[in-house]
Amino acid sequence: MISQLLKLFNNFDYLSLIGIILTIYVARYYYKYFTRVNPLPGPFPFPLVGNLPQVIWHSGNLKKFFEYNHKNYGDIFEVQLESRLIILNKSEDIEKILSASTKNPYIKRIADSNTQGPQELGVFGKGIILNQDYQSWRYNRHFFTQAILSPKFAQEATHWTNELFNELEGYWDKLYLKKETTNENKKQLDFSTWFNQFTNDMIFKILTGERSYTMAGYFNTLSDNEKAERPEAIIDETVKLVDAIRKQVLGLLFFQFVSPFLRHYVPFFKGKSDELLQNAKFLIQRMESIIKKRRQEIENTPLDKPLSNDMLTSVIIANTTRDVNGNETMRPMTDTEIRGIMLDGISAGTDTVSTIYYNY
Repeated sequence: MISQLLKLFNNFDYLSLIGIILTIYVARYYYKYFTRVNPLPGPFPFPLVGNLPQVIWHSGNLKKFFEYNHKNYGDIFEVQLESRLIILNKSEDIEKILSASTKNPYIKRIADSNTQGPQELGVFGKGIILNQDYQSWRYNRHFFTQAILSPKFAQEATHWTNELFNELEGYWDKLYLKKETTNENKKQLDFSTWFNQFTNDMIFKILTGERSYTMAGYFNTLSDNEKAERPEAIIDETVKLVDAIRKQVLGLLFFQFVSPFLRHYVPFFKGKSDELLQNAKFLIQRMESIIKKRRQEIENTPLDKPLSNDMLTSVIIANTTRDVNGNETMRPMTDTEIRGIMLDGISAGTDTVSTIYYNY
């Protein structure tokens, strides 16, 4: 009996089996595609990779890819990447979905079947942006809004906006306005990049209470002789952290758009996936270190001494003996919860704000 089975396997055409499996998979893929609920116009997808080839055709530039589809398919269309994505281009529809109101029925913005990527990165279910647990989202949002809407936080933001803009002007004076600089040696002023560094430093300072020196780092790359009056090791450390935050944002897009099969088994995509996972691990460890350091500073500060007015300090002391406006019915935040809303604030604040400045 066994010898007959072995003989059967020896005579089996494995290439035919693979061909049959692929044919069944492709047929099933397109059957599900053509029978999907509420079909919308959009680019034609391919098995396993969806519309990833079209994204690559646009040099991996998602903005160009979506603009091309908007031009061809109108204000609402769909694309197939890791999952089915419906793209809206009407401001009134987007406003409804992104409304921060607690009565917003669209809090669940990602289908349960499409959460594997954010879960692998360790960001799903934490903070506000990717948190679909209503109670947790509401709790985190309460502390986030309480911190940023306080008068002291507004004063802190105004103060550091002025301080950092004066620092920015100093760098511009040295690079572009010095009398010794000849017309041939004058460098071109790139507003977009400069305001990106400015908002990185500002957002990081008012949210964490720690200085970031990306403006100084950018100045050092442009200046041939004079360097910023900051220790180079500190500049490199903060630039590395900000780069990790930017990489995390790109990582979210990668994990959302590239299928798990490609991320886990195809060499190029697996290498990129492993790199982004290591970056996420570094970012979590670095943020936890900042939070623990601030907790220790608060514990070592006498009760009669004032604390800084940054967001991190505000959420750490919320509903503790340090909080004069505490709510006895709510518990203090854990380090994991604080890390979630801090990463949301920093990630959403830097590139978004600098883009607004530049467009304005």
